[in-house]
Amino acid sequence: MPSTRSSTGHSKPRVHLSISTEPERKHRTTGTKKHTTTTSGRTGAGVTKRAPATHHKRKPHLTDKIEGAAKKLVGKITRRPGKKAAGTRQMRGTDGKNSRTKRV
Repeated sequence: MPSTRSSTGHSKPRVHLSISTEPERKHRTTGTKKHTTTTSGRTGAGVTKRAPATHHKRKPHLTDKIEGAAKKLVGKITRRPGKKAAGTRQMRGTDGKNSRTKRV
């Protein structure tokens, strides 16, 4: 004989919540503007913001990875964040090496 919820004694009443448990939406109040500024870089109605340009990256060689790791380690030990950052950039290939082509 199959057991039902009421016969086992472990049944909770199936009551659906009439109150919504979703977070309430925040309403923005409309106030008066205090300052007037230029709208450069801001988005308005129907204006979409462009994605930032991708950082130019070259393919780092094995020597760049080793040298960059050494620079990073030296910067970390000597507490020089600039040197550490330079090592990171060299390892990733975003240090700007060979960024300008030589004109003949």
